[in-house]
Amino acid sequence: MERIRIAPLAVVVPLAIAACTQQSDNKPEAAAAAPPGIVYEANIPAGGIVPPAGGAIESPALTADHAKAGEGLFGNMNCDGCHGGGALGWVGPSLVDGRWRYGGAPEEIFSSIYYGRPKGMPAYGGVLGTEGVWMIVAYLKSQPVPGMVPTTNYEESGSAAPAAAAAPTAAPAAADTTPATPEQMLTKYGCTACHSVDHKVVGPAFNDVATKYHGNAGALAQLTEKVRSGGVGVWGDIPMIANPQVPDADLQTLVKWVLALK
Repeated sequence: MERIRIAPLAVVVPLAIAACTQQSDNKPEAAAAAPPGIVYEANIPAGGIVPPAGGAIESPALTADHAKAGEGLFGNMNCDGCHGGGALGWVGPSLVDGRWRYGGAPEEIFSSIYYGRPKGMPAYGGVLGTEGVWMIVAYLKSQPVPGMVPTTNYEESGSAAPAAAAAPTAAPAAADTTPATPEQMLTKYGCTACHSVDHKVVGPAFNDVATKYHGNAGALAQLTEKVRSGGVGVWGDIPMIANPQVPDADLQTLVKWVLALK
């Protein structure tokens, strides 16, 4: 297992310690030493392309142009399918709330994207390359940290609690009861983060799934459970994340739609 030094005098520590290293709340971000970028055995390379090993991770000067390009990459690579629009969080965690499991310095974020992290974050270094990953880092670092995050206590933060909503002055408009189409559900539930209809992204193309399970009488129940609970091994080593947030009715609709593709 190869460890990459972040600074020439950095001490390489065991993986278990490096993974638990966290940035002190009392230190400025720039003062925190980035943990080694490690190619974990459990990491999954996006698109099956393993990122090349590198030397020291050192952030270039990140500009507004880098951030703009990174915003486009964030959408084009379907990062928002897991991390939500604007990286505010969805299936995956928020990337702009100032809280980082593996550190929020530019070099630390680079390492997380380039080499991936255990339990669901693929390694994108092989797909994006060094330059592309730095663009996404620039985009994330350019986003303002929200004044409040879901687990912040108003009193502890010193912020005023939000004012109570004023009573409506008019009756709200009737809700749209038109059922969502399967295509709309794919976007709503983040399926397009890993799948496309006609080509492999992170996961298999939906057309390939339909072909594989054609004529299988138990396919509906089998795939419904796979989407709901997640799994790995059918299409390689890239894990299928669990999707318990999808209502049963919508889940059935989506699976039937995929199986009907030709």
